[in-house]
Amino acid sequence: MRYQRVAAHPYQEMAAEIAGQIDSGELAPGTRLPSVRALAKQHEVSAMTAQKALNQLAQDGYAEAVSGLGYYVTERPAEGEAPADPATLSRQLAELQSTVAELRARVEALEGRS
Repeated sequence: MRYQRVAAHPYQEMAAEIAGQIDSGELAPGTRLPSVRALAKQHEVSAMTAQKALNQLAQDGYAEAVSGLGYYVTERPAEGEAPADPATLSRQLAELQSTVAELRARVEALEGRS
């Protein structure tokens, strides 16, 4: 998946640049991203702008915030495969739970016949 956000603000430009590095493989999954302070200094922007860029990357699925440790590059979905949204994951989980319950009932019925 290529980063397609239109960069209109400095934080979006920063996010697009970092996302490009992730898409190209320059930044591999599990890599710790620079701190807010380091990004702000590197890009000559405020800490707030750098924080917004990291938040945008997390929102777009490129990075994950780990409490007290910083932001890390996430595993990207395969090309053409969209990341699952929470509603989809919830629906899939409900379907799996239903299937397991049905299989459990079948096993119990079969065990009762023996």
